[in-house]
Amino acid sequence: MKSRSIWRQTSALLLLYPLMLLSGCAKTQTEYETVKVPSLPIPASLLADCVIPDVPEVMTYADSIVLNLTMQGALEDCNNQIDGIRHIEEARQK
Repeated sequence: MKSRSIWRQTSALLLLYPLMLLSGCAKTQTEYETVKVPSLPIPASLLADCVIPDVPEVMTYADSIVLNLTMQGALEDCNNQIDGIRHIEEARQK
């Protein structure tokens, strides 16, 4: 009879130990501080004025073709600058 009593006490203790271990795994929540990262300035190369080619008062057909190519290149450069600024602003908002 005494062995039964010991067995019950032992089995009760064996059941309580895992419960104590599980209570130690209670959910803990870690809170982190929000750190503000200073935004990087937009590079000066992207903020530079776009170069507008001079249009001569008198020009030949060949001169107008060269002028058109030069203006197209200037327009592409300006669009690249604006695209670079857009990418920087999108990265800042993320």
